[in-house]
Amino acid sequence: MFALEREGAGPPIVFVHGFCQSSAYWAPSLARVADEGVHGLAVDLPGFGASAGLDGPYTMAGLADALARELDARGLQQVVLVGGSMGGVVAQHFVLRHADRVRRLLLVATGGFTANEALALEKADALSALQWNEEAVTPIVDGFFHQRPSAAVLAEYRRIALSASQRAAVEAARSNATNRTFDQLASIRIPAMIIQGRHDRARTPEHGADMRDRIAGSVLAVIEEAGHTPQLEQPQRFHDHAVPFLLAPARRAPRA
Repeated sequence: MFALEREGAGPPIVFVHGFCQSSAYWAPSLARVADEGVHGLAVDLPGFGASAGLDGPYTMAGLADALARELDARGLQQVVLVGGSMGGVVAQHFVLRHADRVRRLLLVATGGFTANEALALEKADALSALQWNEEAVTPIVDGFFHQRPSAAVLAEYRRIALSASQRAAVEAARSNATNRTFDQLASIRIPAMIIQGRHDRARTPEHGADMRDRIAGSVLAVIEEAGHTPQLEQPQRFHDHAVPFLLAPARRAPRA
C-alpha cells in the first residue's frame, strides 16, 4: 500500500483519506505533526490514489482490515488514528475491530450512518454506469469544498479522484451507504475527537454531535468557514484543534 511517511518519535499518527481522495489530502497535516517530531503516515487505501491497482474488497470493513495488514507489514502495533470522510468510516471499523491498536481517534467530516441509504445507493449505481472520466469525478470533488480552491488545485484533485479504480469507488460508495457503525460507537473507550466543517453538506455538525454523544468522553470541534475538507480549507483552525489532541498522552475514556 502506498503511503507518505515522515520519520519521528512516538506512536505513529496514521491519516486515512476519504472517497476518491488520496494521501495528498493529508500531506499538510502530516508535515504539521512532523514539525513536532512525531512519526506520521498517510496511506492510499486499496483502489485509490497510488494504491488503485490493489485488490479489494473495497468495503469499509475490508479497507479497515487492509489497513491493519499494512500496519502489520510495517511493524506498527499501536497508532494514533485519523480518518476523514470515508476514511473516518474506515477508522471507525478499524478501532471497532482492533481496539487495542489505537491510542487516540480523530474523526473528521464523517458520520456513523447515512441518513438516506436508498438515495446513496442510487448514486452509487449511477456512478457505476458513468464513463470514468473527468466529467464523472468533477461533482465529487466540487462537493469537498465550501470555498472553491484555485482552478489548478481543483484540477489536481480531479486527477487524484480519476486515479481511483471505478470498481473500488462504486463498491466503497455502496458499502458506505449501508454502514451503521453508529450503533457500536458506545463501545469505543479511547480518547476521541470529532471535527466537522460548519458548511459541510455531506456530514454536518449535527452528525458530529451525534457521534460525540455516543462516544464517552469525546469532544466535538466545528470549524467555521469550512466544508468537507476542513484540514485543507482552514488548516490553521483545524490544526489548532487537532494537533494538541493528537499529541496528548494516551489515556482511557471514562466508562459511561
